[in-house]
Amino acid sequence: MTRDGIDDLADYYDEHDTTAELGRAVPREPTPADEVMIVTSLRLPKPVMDQVRARAQERGVKPTALIREWVEAALAGQDAVVPISVIMAAVTEYQHRRAS
Repeated sequence: MTRDGIDDLADYYDEHDTTAELGRAVPREPTPADEVMIVTSLRLPKPVMDQVRARAQERGVKPTALIREWVEAALAGQDAVVPISVIMAAVTEYQHRRAS
């Protein structure tokens, strides 16, 4: 950004009240703790990540969403309800293995 652009921005904010815009930008209520998403880094070998991407593309989801489903399913235990997307992924994998 040029110095003139910075000066223009400074002039604008000196002359305008942006309280309403800021109020809309800030959430009114905090996100419930069980809905907060945490970002983490995961290192996988390239061939493994390539397979994850391929499976995710087959299912029409992002690789990160697929990995999250797998982790949640693994942690859920036997008595938990399994998301239909996980069941469908298992069916697709089973069909793929039978066709090979």
